[in-house]
Amino acid sequence: MTFDVIFVLAVLSVAVVVISLELIAIDVAAMAMIVAVVAVGILTPAEALSGFSSEVVIALACIFVIAGTVSRAGLAEAATEAILRRGKGGNNASLAIVMGLSVMLSTVLSNTSTSSVLTPGVIHYAKRTATSASRLLMPMAFASLMGGTMTLIGTSTNLSASGMIDGLGLEPYRFFEFFVVGGIVAICGTVFMVFIGRRLIPDRRPLDLVEDYGVRDYLAELTLGSNSSAVGAQITELDLGALELEPLAVIRNGVRLSAHPLRTLQASDRLIVRGSLDGLLRARDDKRFDIETSAEQQQTGLRPDDIGLGEAVVMPNSRLVGRPLGQTSFFRRYRVVVLAVHRKGRAFATKLSALRVQAGDVLLLQGANDDLEMLNGNPDLWGLTEVGPPRPTIPQGLFALGLLVVSVALASLGILPLAMGLLGAVVILALTGTVPVQEAYRMIDWRLLVMVAGMTGFGLAMFNSGAADVLAKTLVGWVAPFGITASLLALGALTIVLTQPMSNAAAALTMLPVAVSTAGLLGIDPRPAAVMVTLSASLSFIAPLEPALLLVYGPGRYRFIDFLRVGGPLTLLTLFLLVMLIPVFWPLG
Repeated sequence: MTFDVIFVLAVLSVAVVVISLELIAIDVAAMAMIVAVVAVGILTPAEALSGFSSEVVIALACIFVIAGTVSRAGLAEAATEAILRRGKGGNNASLAIVMGLSVMLSTVLSNTSTSSVLTPGVIHYAKRTATSASRLLMPMAFASLMGGTMTLIGTSTNLSASGMIDGLGLEPYRFFEFFVVGGIVAICGTVFMVFIGRRLIPDRRPLDLVEDYGVRDYLAELTLGSNSSAVGAQITELDLGALELEPLAVIRNGVRLSAHPLRTLQASDRLIVRGSLDGLLRARDDKRFDIETSAEQQQTGLRPDDIGLGEAVVMPNSRLVGRPLGQTSFFRRYRVVVLAVHRKGRAFATKLSALRVQAGDVLLLQGANDDLEMLNGNPDLWGLTEVGPPRPTIPQGLFALGLLVVSVALASLGILPLAMGLLGAVVILALTGTVPVQEAYRMIDWRLLVMVAGMTGFGLAMFNSGAADVLAKTLVGWVAPFGITASLLALGALTIVLTQPMSNAAAALTMLPVAVSTAGLLGIDPRPAAVMVTLSASLSFIAPLEPALLLVYGPGRYRFIDFLRVGGPLTLLTLFLLVMLIPVFWPLG
């Protein structure tokens, strides 16, 4: 192997390790990777940065704005409520309705947005129909992943992969190129979940999940000032039950004491409590207590009407994971403070500042409305509430959806490139005042764009250096004796493996050069191999690492092993379907 090949493979290996260990964010890793290949002369700066000027990045940014407008207008919620309100029948019918709705929504919205929009409605639907919500939420999230494969904009993976294969000399994907195959996969996946997968999901307190979702049990700290009437009182005299709060511990001079009902409270005591959001709001208005906040936040000069509350979930690969709350510099980074924490139905009697953040934690935050609004779509803290500027109206949401349809139609007819059509739609939304310009910028996931652009450049380095050929020869050497079908299967399986430490889009962009090289060695058309990698990257159900799956992880009371038990067979089924269907729709010869 040449130096270039060894260097590129070494960079890739190091990147996979550091991303797996969450030592650095994936967008930072992508930037470091292209800097490394430019530094040794494998790519020119123009080649390495070509991803930033690609149509894909422009199209992705526009999709965030248009889909965000449609989502925030409440169109999806209104459609969900209208459909689910009419839903009746047994468990099988309920599951089919929920999964079908998730598939349809995710062809336009991202799978994460689809899960976020559907979760509350699905939980209420489960309660109304006496159906297990835990047996609906996971399949609903799975369906959002399957539905996203059907269109070019259904997932960022498809759009990113289209730009990559264009750079590798293939025709970009058409908007509906995957529609039939993705639809077959979605139908078969739904049938599997309705008749088999549903039985593999544990039924955990199905009928009271609506309360758990709508009124989370949060952990919070109440402080007692020197003038508080609670000083000198026993815990039992505080009547915390009326506030829907449960005392867990008392922190006095840095020492943790039990919350015995007869314990007498002193000035400066910190009372650790567990309770509902409504209970914490009542405690905030109770003059006996102060909910612990940062001194920095108290010095901002915000007026009371500027301050709001919001909830946000900690996402996988977040820079916050594993760090104590007291060391995360929340206020300096997000301009919000943490009032309370909810963790998968559990709260811990410990000081909030010492609590280590975990993926899936739901944080109750306080701060300026504008700062809370900026958390919507944040890759570290995904905002679950809508605050700040007024939401678009339903007519405005329909207007944005109409512009999206027109853009797709113009692209399908070859009149205007998709990126230009989408950009024109965003310009119209801004000029008509439907979406303020600043709000449009907030809707864009800039970290995802940086990651896609960086990994696109590194994919070119893999192809140009010959590293993709080396990996392809190794792969072909192992599986070619078993036939071309086995080679396609190996490409799909390896892509799914890479989606665990990396994002779906990053895994696809890494494997596409390998797929093209593999096709050349096998003497087949490279497009089927590229399609195999692209679709496989979005069809991994074996772990709750995808944001769409993480959003249902807590409300469904799932455990990590549940996704492996249910998602494992579903992943194998989708791989089998892809191997059988791709040669039919994309001939190998």
